[in-house]
Amino acid sequence: MKKIIAIVALCFLGLGVAQAQVSAQKVPVKSSLQTGVVEMLTQKLNLSPQQVASVTKIMGVFAQSRKTVTESTGMTADLKAEKLKKINDREDSNMKNILDETQYAKFQELAKDIRKG
Repeated sequence: MKKIIAIVALCFLGLGVAQAQVSAQKVPVKSSLQTGVVEMLTQKLNLSPQQVASVTKIMGVFAQSRKTVTESTGMTADLKAEKLKKINDREDSNMKNILDETQYAKFQELAKDIRKG
């Protein structure tokens, strides 16, 4: 009887460890699309390392916001479009703060193409 209790206890302990490992794996990972966009912007805009870090952070935050809106099932298409426009406008505003005038002008052109799909 003691052996059975010990085996059951080990099974529960093993499940707890396995669950902890699964939870640890749910760290957000940048999508390959986001990485590709950042790399493209780095080359086309000649970004400094500090700008690359800022752009990466901004792109990640706003990509998650866009994903949340597009995956929402409780919104009409018009409401989704309105929310996505607001997200894009805020992203542009943030980008304007870290890019110089020439870089920002070029970013706006590139962003139009990227957002069209």
